[in-house]
Amino acid sequence: MILRTLIVLSLLFAAPNALASSSFKQVGKARLNVLFWSVYDIELLTPDGLYIPNRIPLKLKITYLRDFSAKGLVNRTREEWAEQGLSHPDSEQWLSQLLKIWPDIKEGDSLELYVDCSNTSQFFFNDQLAGSIKDKDFGSSFLAIWLSEKTSQPNMRSKLLAGKTTSEPENSFCR
Repeated sequence: MILRTLIVLSLLFAAPNALASSSFKQVGKARLNVLFWSVYDIELLTPDGLYIPNRIPLKLKITYLRDFSAKGLVNRTREEWAEQGLSHPDSEQWLSQLLKIWPDIKEGDSLELYVDCSNTSQFFFNDQLAGSIKDKDFGSSFLAIWLSEKTSQPNMRSKLLAGKTTSEPENSFCR
């Protein structure tokens, strides 16, 4: 009886993320190469495999092919926002939160951003919840690093969107 209860409880706690993962379809994927080095693989996912700006939920998964410190990743986030001219009154607070959420990265590790229906941005490190930022503006600001027309990596943006974009009215999956 105790074993059965434990199994049921583990399935209940595992189900939300497992169901969310299985119901998402790939929009596109890309690899960032700098000179001769492969840096990471990145994948954009939505419930229907189409990208509509500002529509949630969605996921962005990065699988690292090199080691990085959390501090280095946070600094790179700051630089990308600056290069795009993105400014938000809470950006330094967000960066401080990221420094607490993100661990140092080793080759093969993954970080996944999941922006849920409440506009909460959840980060998963190797498929385990690492932390979240509950600010409706954070998710779109973070995603802009790759998805904005001002991205420093336009070829990567093109591969992530894979021609599967539309500006149709938001057909929200959130109820």
